[in-house]
Amino acid sequence: MAPHDLSTRALIITLKATGKSNDEITGLTGITKRTINSIFARAIERGFDSCQRPLRLKDEYLVDSSRSGRPSKQPEVLETVVNSSTRNQYISYYHMADPAQSRLQKDQTNEEAWVDEEDEEGST
Repeated sequence: MAPHDLSTRALIITLKATGKSNDEITGLTGITKRTINSIFARAIERGFDSCQRPLRLKDEYLVDSSRSGRPSKQPEVLETVVNSSTRNQYISYYHMADPAQSRLQKDQTNEEAWVDEEDEEGST
């Protein structure tokens, strides 16, 4: 069954409860007979009484039932993960030393730490 909005379901249930035939309802709404019967039967299962006057339609007769299968992705959690990932990239990019500058510092440190074997022999 294709999903239909609450107002369309309410219309179908009302028309069916007032004695309209499936052919008449199909002509008015364009919805198939099978879907009409399915919507009406589900409303009755949920407590709708077609003999009660005045008719009382409650949201609980009309709302979608829960779906089986994998739950939908949670946008809040996904957004949090994306934002924290972007934040970390921003921090690592802007707080990282310039790679060329970093190499120069490393070379300078190596030169300062370099001890020539001849110098050590001569100084002892």
